[in-house]
Amino acid sequence: MKILASDYDGTLNVLGEVSEENIEAIRAWRAAGNLFGLVSGRNLGSIKKFLDKDNVPYDFMVGCNGSVITDAEGNATGHNCIPARVAKALFEEFFKYEVDWVSASYDWGSVGVQASTDLRADDAYLLIDEVRLDRVLQVSCWFTCPEHALAVREKCEAMFPGQIKGLMPTVQSIDFVCAGTDKASGIRKLSTCRGLAPEVILTVGDGENDLSMLQAPDFCGHAMQSAMPVVLGKVSRTTESVAKLIEEYL
Repeated sequence: MKILASDYDGTLNVLGEVSEENIEAIRAWRAAGNLFGLVSGRNLGSIKKFLDKDNVPYDFMVGCNGSVITDAEGNATGHNCIPARVAKALFEEFFKYEVDWVSASYDWGSVGVQASTDLRADDAYLLIDEVRLDRVLQVSCWFTCPEHALAVREKCEAMFPGQIKGLMPTVQSIDFVCAGTDKASGIRKLSTCRGLAPEVILTVGDGENDLSMLQAPDFCGHAMQSAMPVVLGKVSRTTESVAKLIEEYL
């Protein structure tokens, strides 16, 4: 039995679409007795919504960059929450810059966050003091300026050394998670939780936040050929698509 753990955005879903070729390949992979699942920066609810919409068969989900996993019954478990005071400080820091959006992610959902009622009149957004800070798994922000994203990641990690890690799925966005958390740790946690002992764990992704699972020595990582340059510069194995990767190992 093998495990294939795939990123979603830019990997399984390319340009807003999950190809039928990918779906058929996943079906063949699972029919051969292997497991397939998504490992994403999205929360579990968001992952499931898109998998169900595209009729993608799957066996597991790892959400919020490894902060939460699903057990054998599909329930959320293994939560790694950011300390409440740290989450609040991160939100406050984000709004010192030009931002497109800020959010707090939980296991099955997320909420938009705003600094004041004047910033955006939208019932879907909460003020910082209204956010349930004690259960936040991930705080995220999309910056108007890519240079701000890099600067904020460095500044915030220095503000809270050993407590948080900043992951960048794109050059303009940051996902902050609890230190020691990443996609590789989420996959390992899931394997332990389910008592799995696969002969190989294949991973595939395209963003900087995928590097932990693509470079892990105990996994067989592959970068999408369309991956970010920083990823292609660090991962030697590449693939054109999830379907092509499955074809290689099936």
